Amino acid sequence: MPARLITIASYLAVSLLLQRRVLGDLTGTAVGRVSADATGFTWWLAHTAHALATGANPLLTDLQNYPTGVNALWNTAVPLLGLVLAPITLTAGPTAAFDVGMILGPVASGTAAAWALGGIVRSRVARAVAGGLYAFSPFVLAHLQAGHLNLVWAVLPPVLLGLAHRLFVRDLTRPWLLGVLTGLALALQAWLYTQTLAVGVLMLVVLAAILAVRYPRRAAARLGGLVRAGLACVGTFLLVAGYPLYLVLAGPARPRPPIRSPDYGSADLANTLTPTWVTLLRGATPAMQANLGEQGGYLGLAVLLLALVGLVRGGTAVRVTVVTGLVAWVLALGPRLYLATEPVGVDLPWRVLLDVPLVAEIEPVRLQVVVTLAVAVLAGLALDLRERARVGGAVLVGLVVLLWLPADAHRVTPATAQARPALVGEVVETWPRITSNWYGGPDALRDQMASDFSYCLVGGYFIGSDPAHPVLIESAWNPYQQGAAWAELVAGPWRGLPPPSDPEGAAADLGARGVTVVVVTPRPGSDPAPVLDWTGRVTGSAGEWRDGAWTFRLAATLH
Repeated sequence: MPARLITIASYLAVSLLLQRRVLGDLTGTAVGRVSADATGFTWWLAHTAHALATGANPLLTDLQNYPTGVNALWNTAVPLLGLVLAPITLTAGPTAAFDVGMILGPVASGTAAAWALGGIVRSRVARAVAGGLYAFSPFVLAHLQAGHLNLVWAVLPPVLLGLAHRLFVRDLTRPWLLGVLTGLALALQAWLYTQTLAVGVLMLVVLAAILAVRYPRRAAARLGGLVRAGLACVGTFLLVAGYPLYLVLAGPARPRPPIRSPDYGSADLANTLTPTWVTLLRGATPAMQANLGEQGGYLGLAVLLLALVGLVRGGTAVRVTVVTGLVAWVLALGPRLYLATEPVGVDLPWRVLLDVPLVAEIEPVRLQVVVTLAVAVLAGLALDLRERARVGGAVLVGLVVLLWLPADAHRVTPATAQARPALVGEVVETWPRITSNWYGGPDALRDQMASDFSYCLVGGYFIGSDPAHPVLIESAWNPYQQGAAWAELVAGPWRGLPPPSDPEGAAADLGARGVTVVVVTPRPGSDPAPVLDWTGRVTGSAGEWRDGAWTFRLAATLH
């Protein structure tokens, strides 16, 4: 078997081992320890396949957030993966497609990293080890546990590294072709996840600046070729990704102000030397600034020693790698420094990027993917040293591998759903409302998938807006939902709360939104009677129990 196939097979074996808990039930369980983002990605995979089968637009939909709709390019739509995985989605279902995507993502990322090192590292074994470090790094492991399909497919950074080596270092004999390939890589990433696209462009500029400062004469001599490559890159990108770019910058239902505070997505300095739950070797982990899906920035002392030795004794490739990784690490810390969730009071370079379009929407912590790639390159170069120094390099790389060993088999979450054939053609409000809660918040989306998208939801889990709210992470509360929440609380320990808005007002609001049916699903451990009473008074309907929920049809006069 060719060495390249052995490498890919090895990555696949590790990925299957890590996800072995999902292999026995690909249609009923989802990779990850939280369900919300797994549900979100699964919904979009299903929607893409549905759009392909029906001729609908896969990038704009009113199946959520009706009637305003949702802009896919501001969400976890991964339309490129939706297209690639559509055969699985249409045959085995979207949960199986999601799980297959989560298993194959690290394999594709590691393979891309091993390819990118082809002109930098001579040894095939060294390239394979480096690719494996990248594929199963703490960064990727954390996003596997969080169900982030878009980030475990971390293919663009190594692909850009391979192209950048050809553009900036090797003989620039075919600049137009390299420009087209670079533009195509960036364009395909736009059809996968735009935040990684922005990270890639930013770090490509950083790498070019580092090399220009280090080799000003060489940079000047290559300028003409790089301009031609740049023109080809931009032209190709606009041709292939012009429509996604329009949807991001000016499309409907996009969020208008910034989505979140930049501090929300900042890495925690403590994570650099503190292993978290994603690695096998770990101790007590302090609280950190980022959520569990973003706690993948662990480097460890072995990586720092590898970088230090490289700066002192390494060649040009090692030093450029260290400096580039260091810049990415600093940027990942965000606009101000945090240590174990506490702000230290130090402003950082990311602050100057807060007004740059698209770049400002990057969650800084996600630049850790570039830091991870830099570590993989350093490992490959250390294993590629000549005989006298190879032993020391191998020892350091072995320590990195030991410290980065993944934790045991990853957790899975249930992905059950209830088809609702009675709702065909309806506009539906749900209780419990659809939220961004990581543990079951958007479960009603799975029922909609199981019903083959035969009805629209006024709620949703998405990034977007509506006429009254310039930015939303989930649908806004409405009078019906406020009343239902009040009814549940009064039935529990919160007696004495003020009553909700009047049923007539809530009914008028639902009618204005186009709602025709309200579905109330029983919440475990909660008495449904007060919510059912409230819903009946709002809809003017007695409600009907079917398909595991109560269905209330609004009186015809309300819509």
